[in-house]
Amino acid sequence: MCASPVDFMRQLTKHRSGSLRELWTIAWPLILTAAANMLMLLGDRIVLSHYSTEAFNANLAAMPWVWTAYFPFLTLVMSANVLVGRYNGSGELHKIGPVIWQVLWFSAALFVPLIAISYFLAPYLLAGNLRTLGVPYLRILLPATPLSLIAFGALASFFAGRGKTRFVSIVSLSSNLLNFVLDYLLVFGIGPFPEMGICGAAWGTIIAEVAAVIVYAIAFFSKKNRATYAVFNFRFDMEISRKCVHIGAPNGFAALINFVLWSWIYQIMAGYVSAENFTAFGVSNSFYCTLLFFIEGVSAGVGTIAANGYGAGDWNLISRNSRAWLFLAIIFSFFAFLCAIFCPKIMLLLFLGDDAPKTESFFSAFKVMLWLTCLALIIGSVEFNLRHMLTSFGDAYFIMVVSLFGYAGIVIFPSFIALRATRDSSSFLVMEAISQIFLAIVFFLRYRLHWLRHRPPPPV
Repeated sequence: MCASPVDFMRQLTKHRSGSLRELWTIAWPLILTAAANMLMLLGDRIVLSHYSTEAFNANLAAMPWVWTAYFPFLTLVMSANVLVGRYNGSGELHKIGPVIWQVLWFSAALFVPLIAISYFLAPYLLAGNLRTLGVPYLRILLPATPLSLIAFGALASFFAGRGKTRFVSIVSLSSNLLNFVLDYLLVFGIGPFPEMGICGAAWGTIIAEVAAVIVYAIAFFSKKNRATYAVFNFRFDMEISRKCVHIGAPNGFAALINFVLWSWIYQIMAGYVSAENFTAFGVSNSFYCTLLFFIEGVSAGVGTIAANGYGAGDWNLISRNSRAWLFLAIIFSFFAFLCAIFCPKIMLLLFLGDDAPKTESFFSAFKVMLWLTCLALIIGSVEFNLRHMLTSFGDAYFIMVVSLFGYAGIVIFPSFIALRATRDSSSFLVMEAISQIFLAIVFFLRYRLHWLRHRPPPPV
């Protein structure tokens, strides 16, 4: 008698499949993994804010372009996480190594175009008033983006897709700590290190990413992995590559368009609003990015469990998984609102130090933006999880179309008009919250459609 896929499904943790404990066990290291690149750039921003407000604003404008080169392609690279989860769930362990190699080759291929873009186009990507400091930072950091993809995308997926995430968390924490220390040494020129300003922050990030790549590579090529997962099978595999593209390319293309538009609107914002208003937006944006890694990490955990359940045909597991992340979303929402109510001055001290503007208009604008940011985070905690669930079901093209409409149609072009009329960055945050509400509703309806098609039969 042939066993069902569920019989071959490999237990991800010692906890019950789909439970809150299993989700958290898998998610918290993924939170750190998702935070790896984001926290490195935020580490740059925090250190630079204590160096000068001009460097802080330049980092704020340049960072979206770095993320444009990272997150859309990370979406494609993280397709490996879905495939590793499926093959782990179905017991086809010999296919896991080749999956990682397909996305490693893709990540390495990005070095050439990103070097060309950074050299020829960097001055044209930033608002005129931020180019002096922003262009050198962008020209150093942008070409090195594939290092993050290799470490925190491709190689991390080998471990995360199988639920082995403790090692991932250690590497993420260590690389971020290294980056933060190097930022201070190279930005301010402490001890024997020269004072490099904003360029020092970029070099600190690159050195930390190289260290992460080395550690991951050593673990990936271990003797046990060579024997079980065919990690030396580095040849190009058209079938696996096609699966990666099918899962990741639609979301990646939508994210690329959205990030380009997002980066462009930042430059418009920097040109239309006052420097004080842009700085207030920068602090609220820093808070958003700091907590976004929690959302992204939990979402990746949800996707990992859903992919294993999908590979095993276990929709009861997927249902339990959905209830677990809903509980975490409620806790996260409560925490976000507590920060908005009690911690605005602490955030200003953290992200700007003593250089924060002292005017009442600045503080009032910041509090409004902080509340709008909390709203976007709470809605995003639902939208991101549904997005990862649908991705694990192979619904990438649907997500691409809806995301393009939701961001371009609801956020970017209305924000352009609103910024010109109001000269206030909070108008952008309002449009972003509306867009996330739209996406959350559409993704939920799509998820329910999948559930109704595959729901388990009622007990007899």
